[in-house]
This record gives sequence, C-alpha cells and structure tokens, in this order.
Amino acid sequence: MVIGNAAAISASLFSPGDTIASTIASQFTEATGDLYLSALIELGLVLFLMTFILNGLARLLIVATERGGGKPA
Repeated sequence: MVIGNAAAISASLFSPGDTIASTIASQFTEATGDLYLSALIELGLVLFLMTFILNGLARLLIVATERGGGKPA
C-alpha cells in the first residue's frame, strides 16, 4: 500500500506500483477461472524463485566475506 497499490507498469521508479505478494493476496479470492488461478500460482512461483536466488547470492556473499574479511589488515 505504501507504493501506491496501482496495477500498472511505468518507466519511473517513483510512480505507483504493485508488489507480487500484494497482487496474490488481493486477487486470490477473486480468481474464478482456471487461467486466472494458474496465473496467480505462477506469480507465487516467480516470487519463490526470486527469493531462492537472492538467498543463494547472499550466502555466496557471506562465504566470500568470511574468507577475505577474517584476516587482519
């Protein structure tokens, strides 16, 4: 709700938008057709994959900083 809750894509980062999680939460009860429900489930899969990739990158960053950051300068 902070970013504007607008279901539109624009070129500016400062214009209103909608997050994937809020789209799933607000439209899941309205999903009447199979295609609509499948699209929301695919959005959930995209959100899961993005989370999985970001967590993997964060783990790699932690491993890299522990190797080089533990030595005194």
